[in-house]
Amino acid sequence: MERLLERRPLLPAERQAQPTTVCVTGAAGFIGSRIVARLLAAGHTVHATRRAAGDDAPTIAALQALPGGAERLCWFEANLTREGSFDAAVVGCKYVIHTAGVVDVSAPSSQGYERVIKPTLLGIANVLGAVNRALSVEKVILTSSMAAVSADFAEADKGHVYSERDWNLAFPRKTKDAYFAAKAVAEMQAWSIAGQQDRWRLVAICPATVYGPLLACSPGMGSTPALKKLMDGSFWPFVAPLGLGTVDIDDVAAAHCLAMVQPEAQGRYVLWERACLLTEVAAMLREEFPDYWVPPLSAPLWLSVPVLILSRTLNYRWIKRMWKRKAQVDSSRALKELGLGEFIPLRQTLKDLFNRLLELGILKRMPARSSRAKATAGTQPQQAPAQPTTASAATVQVGALPAGAAGQAVAGAAEATVEAATPGGGSNGKKAA
Repeated sequence: MERLLERRPLLPAERQAQPTTVCVTGAAGFIGSRIVARLLAAGHTVHATRRAAGDDAPTIAALQALPGGAERLCWFEANLTREGSFDAAVVGCKYVIHTAGVVDVSAPSSQGYERVIKPTLLGIANVLGAVNRALSVEKVILTSSMAAVSADFAEADKGHVYSERDWNLAFPRKTKDAYFAAKAVAEMQAWSIAGQQDRWRLVAICPATVYGPLLACSPGMGSTPALKKLMDGSFWPFVAPLGLGTVDIDDVAAAHCLAMVQPEAQGRYVLWERACLLTEVAAMLREEFPDYWVPPLSAPLWLSVPVLILSRTLNYRWIKRMWKRKAQVDSSRALKELGLGEFIPLRQTLKDLFNRLLELGILKRMPARSSRAKATAGTQPQQAPAQPTTASAATVQVGALPAGAAGQAVAGAAEATVEAATPGGGSNGKKAA
């Protein structure tokens, strides 16, 4: 456990900050648990929220076993959709880090609003409602997403470099993609609520796809299950050339903690280590773990769609959107202003992730130089060029505006999105928000 936490040691600003009380929502989740670990290491007291039921017991046990866990980690049950359920956890806290959310990229369009959008928006309203009622809170750190920056990295002209200034405003045209719509409109809603007061400040962290080693044996967390399938033969011998952006879990956790303690932190921060295709990820894994069934061939679209849909990995719209697509993203603001310095490289992230899966027994150990490795040695995936993007970019300069102005700038888009995404019209969506 100590070795895992030392992948990204506490940075000077974290070590020098005065210990205080912090509320972390979704604290047993992939991102939330790593944030809790850093906060405990820095001497803070943590009010951690979790769902009433779930598969998070191993992670909770691992966090409780950390130095300071028994004395400074308190758990509260909370529900995103229940008003007032976060009040007890937020009381007495100086900071609130809101990581809890709904991650469901395969929800059918007919169920997208009820399963993803509605609970996400209710979660923002209920957590920030608790913040407004707790006079001790000075700052809120929101876990947003690159999905709030762009729906498919096709909004802008060729060569456009995405950053904190860009917003996913592709509604109502793409509200069927519930996850993307939910992440975008949730952050918009948060800025709008923050702009209606001046006691506490909001900072949003927008990470790419987050990878990294697990704290405990909870294979359902984060993006781990999808990557595990690249190692265990589930997709052999093909891998889909889907484009993605990546960032390490410990860089994401550090960014949240730095945004919390840095007085000058404001606006949004994009976290993006690199853009790559899944075929490139597979190539790295074959090099690092030659004894495993890592697919060597690039799959055609007609084959990828049924396999990924039937395995409940991705839906058709996401597959089509990210097919052979690489985006250019500028993360320099987070590296410089927050003091991250540099990101953990993807290759190191993958090595640490899969070595951890082996340690936990989630991934079966293979004999050295298996027949499978011999059969695929030297085989390289077919790489595809990045696809050009079109149309004009919609940008909102949130980082340069006070919360009130930012909230006003996106409030209209947020309202239109909720209205368009609500079955049968806009009234139910407005109530949910």
